[in-house]
Amino acid sequence: MNDDVYTSDNILVETIALDDNITLKLFDDSTRLPNDNWQVTLTARLEIPVETLYRTEPADLPRPEELRAALGDPLVYEHKNVRQFVPAKEKQALLESLIAIFKAKVFPYIARPDFHVNYAAVTYREHAKRKTWYPDDPKGS
Repeated sequence: MNDDVYTSDNILVETIALDDNITLKLFDDSTRLPNDNWQVTLTARLEIPVETLYRTEPADLPRPEELRAALGDPLVYEHKNVRQFVPAKEKQALLESLIAIFKAKVFPYIARPDFHVNYAAVTYREHAKRKTWYPDDPKGS
């Protein structure tokens, strides 16, 4: 098997500074496929330090230590956009198109000043709900 096939570029394309010292990073995580095709992947990764969530009094969040124990620090929001079997000659244009679409449709939502607090609250609630379904120490074991 050729080593050049099925390898990912994983290249940082752009870094965007948001409020509260939070940065959004856009990555080209495209993977080369056989026959000169690509799986074009744009990954937007937002790392949210826990201390930024407590600059005001967030009503929906647990204490910082509980949040760190449950979700880690920093919290990571990730948005992926993937297109399959793209010819090599179309890869760059498609990636630029995915970036433009992301900036037009998703970025305004992520850039809202309350996004990181709301995301942390929803993620914590989902984590707590899963813990009721699958506790760490099931009874009887």
